[in-house]
Amino acid sequence: MPDLPSPLENALGHRYEIQRELGSGGMATVYLARDTKHDRLVALKVLKPELATALGTDRFPREIRIAAQLQHPHILPLHDSGETEGFLYYVMPFVEGESLRARIRREGELPVGDTVHILREVVDALAAAHAQDVVHRDIKPDNVMLSGRHALVMDFGVAKAVSAAGGETLTTAGLAVGTPQYMSPEQAMGQEKVDHRADIYAVGVLGYEMLTGEPPFAGKKGPAMLSAHVMETPVDVRERRPGIPTALADAVMRCLEKNPADRWQSAEDLLRALEAIPLTPSGGMTPTETRPLQTTGGRRSRARSRWIAPVATAVVVLGGLVGWYATTHHGTHGIRRIGVLPIDDVSGEDATFTAAMQDALTNALGRLGTVGVVSRGTMMSYAGKSIPTKEIARQQDLDAVVEASVFRAGNVMRIDVEFEDPATTRILWSNVYEQDVTNVLKAQTDVVNRIARGVGDVLAGKSEDSTEAAGASG
Repeated sequence: MPDLPSPLENALGHRYEIQRELGSGGMATVYLARDTKHDRLVALKVLKPELATALGTDRFPREIRIAAQLQHPHILPLHDSGETEGFLYYVMPFVEGESLRARIRREGELPVGDTVHILREVVDALAAAHAQDVVHRDIKPDNVMLSGRHALVMDFGVAKAVSAAGGETLTTAGLAVGTPQYMSPEQAMGQEKVDHRADIYAVGVLGYEMLTGEPPFAGKKGPAMLSAHVMETPVDVRERRPGIPTALADAVMRCLEKNPADRWQSAEDLLRALEAIPLTPSGGMTPTETRPLQTTGGRRSRARSRWIAPVATAVVVLGGLVGWYATTHHGTHGIRRIGVLPIDDVSGEDATFTAAMQDALTNALGRLGTVGVVSRGTMMSYAGKSIPTKEIARQQDLDAVVEASVFRAGNVMRIDVEFEDPATTRILWSNVYEQDVTNVLKAQTDVVNRIARGVGDVLAGKSEDSTEAAGASG
């Protein structure tokens, strides 16, 4: 039994027997539970306490009911929702399979045929929802489950229900609905009127990521990411992956237009365009009895097969061995020098905290005594500059970097941290911490020590890559 808040455990125990935590996302913590009434496994999603506080306990259950009306082969249905002891929750089927996020992390670029197939089913689900005036608002790989040969979109109506229930309270509390990497420009600017074309933009980001292994503007975080969606033009997907069908590239890039009027005007229109792309070997279809070559370069690996067959075989095998060696030897035990990047203050209220935390973390990592650590002053020279992490690493001769972001909602602070190899963008270790910062010095010391232990374990070869459970995003 997981360590649950006792009121939640007590209130739900008669209806849902919680077996274990599956994971945690921006809005909810997800548990695998057994529905005792129907004797079936379900995914029980409990909204984060700060979000539940901002929403109140009355409107969210009423607003989410519309999601329960959606019925479509590619929409994961809503079984139940409610409130108990101040906790807001909703329940969906537990799906055997993996999230699209997990597959992209494992394979990097997906085959063209698989990309088109997944996009068709996601857009088909969106078309059905849009016909009932339901906008998802948080389309991302974490919310697409792959089960068998099919894609299922989950969390339909949840973001809309949160927005409708929270109203201005969300803004006041500094809580955002949606995920910055997949937000349309109108969402990034905080516009109140967001229609179905925001989902179409997110589909463009989804397609871009499946084809290239990473979303547009990868590497940016927080305000910089939101600004990029509003102001910057993404590199054409054909430059990132030459040889993909023109019709597919055009479909994806049209989704990513800044002005909603320049995008596909309906999911139905986009679906027709995707259905016109042939799923044949010439169109990039992978035979169903085979699987793409898996590399060990991490979530953004770029294995490609565009060379003459005999040469391709030799290159791929050699590349895989080199990648394995670099990952296992250079990526962990071979790390000589690391740096802590300026910490991103997402809510814009904790500049002093983030500066002090970067200093404390730099010192804590230095005390490990196993690697060289670049001074905070040197790393702070990159604050506010749009310099790719890989270039910073080259300039400072870094083998790995620590990146972190801080987001506050009242007295609760969420700290996301990643320890990564900048050359391959492989995540060596990551974690998320939520701290009560009523005693800010104690909270900071606790988090810094835990991060230092996590990084230290990687350097000592005791920790494997951090991975996210399929379907665990809230």
